Amino acid sequence: MSKPAENPTRLSQLPEREDSLGVGRLFRNGRELPDEELPRLRWRLRTSQQLRAIRPRLFLKVALTVGLAFCMGGVVGAGVWPFWPRKKPESVVVVSPAVAPTARHGKTRPVTSAPATPALLEPVPDAPKPVSAPAKRRAAVRVAILKSPTPPPAPSPAPELAPPAPSAIAVEQALLGQAMRMLRDDHDARTALSVLAEHGERFPKGALHAEETVLRIEALLALGQRDEALAVLDRAPLASLPNRDEQLVVRGELRAANRRWREARQDFDEALAVHVLPAASAKVRAIQERALWGRSSARSRLGDQAGARADLDLYLRHFPGGRFAGPAASLLKGRP
Repeated sequence: MSKPAENPTRLSQLPEREDSLGVGRLFRNGRELPDEELPRLRWRLRTSQQLRAIRPRLFLKVALTVGLAFCMGGVVGAGVWPFWPRKKPESVVVVSPAVAPTARHGKTRPVTSAPATPALLEPVPDAPKPVSAPAKRRAAVRVAILKSPTPPPAPSPAPELAPPAPSAIAVEQALLGQAMRMLRDDHDARTALSVLAEHGERFPKGALHAEETVLRIEALLALGQRDEALAVLDRAPLASLPNRDEQLVVRGELRAANRRWREARQDFDEALAVHVLPAASAKVRAIQERALWGRSSARSRLGDQAGARADLDLYLRHFPGGRFAGPAASLLKGRP
């Protein structure tokens, strides 16, 4: 019984040493190609085979063309050369050796060499004749000889850039900071007033005018100048000042000291209408305590005894341990 023949090796699995025509590599490349349409794949395969077939012939054509052009160029050059126009030699002038121009100034000077024989002056066929060309006239060059080399000039120092001028707001802040340190740290109200006066002259309508007004009032009160402080408060718009409630109470107290009771009561009313009694902040409660005591005094001076008694009761209810608690209790006991 005959042995069955083995299956032939697939072309795609054909090893490189046996694949002389590249068919196996072509099948393997076709397997790795991306999914494309079949006509396009066929066109690519056919084009690659055609390029591989005509590549040797293409190189041969290029080599033959270059060699033919080189040979034709040599033949054309050899045929044209006899007919190419040539430049005629210039005529030679024989100059007597007895006189020759100098090389520098162009003047004639006698030649000390031996005189030439008549045989040298006759033309000799096919022999070059001696020619003495006139020397070129050269301009005299003056060379300055220095005993010692001049040192290079020292580089000028770079100009120092001036620091930029401070802005107006920076100058204002510096002046007010100086006045605040004099007033609150050094307790020198008089020097603080002089600094504030300088600020007022330089910046009458500056960005920190409201802060300057508050510091001026504080300095005047520290010096005991209550009338001057009241004049400043009367002119200033309190709505634009910092700590408006406190400034209202200060102005009310100063007006009450000048017996301006009605205006003082208005200031105290405005200060008490801002926050509900008693306020959560200790600073606001201190302002409310002063406003209640001041309004009770203003109402009493204006003849409103009921309103004055109501303010005293309100004061003792919310500030039983306040600094005006004793006088308030005494006033309530002495009134019906």
